[in-house]
Amino acid sequence: MSNNLQRLTALVGDNQSKTVATVTAVNADGTCKVQLNSGVAITVFGEGYAVSDKVYIEAGRVLAKAADLPYTEIEI
Repeated sequence: MSNNLQRLTALVGDNQSKTVATVTAVNADGTCKVQLNSGVAITVFGEGYAVSDKVYIEAGRVLAKAADLPYTEIEI
C-alpha cells in the first residue's frame, strides 16, 4: 500500500510549476528571451512564438501559448 504522498503525486503529477511569461525576443537558435511577471528576463527553449506572445514555461522550455489576460496580485 502506498503512502499519502505517493497517492497525491499520482493524482497531480510531480512536474515543476508552470509560469506565464511574455516573449521579448525570438532567437535563431531555437530559443526565446522571455520576461516573467516579476520583471526577471530569462532565455528558454522554444520556437514558433512571436514577440509579445504570452507563453507557459516549465523547466527552461516553452510549453504552449497562454491567454493574454491581465496580471493581478492580491496580498492577503
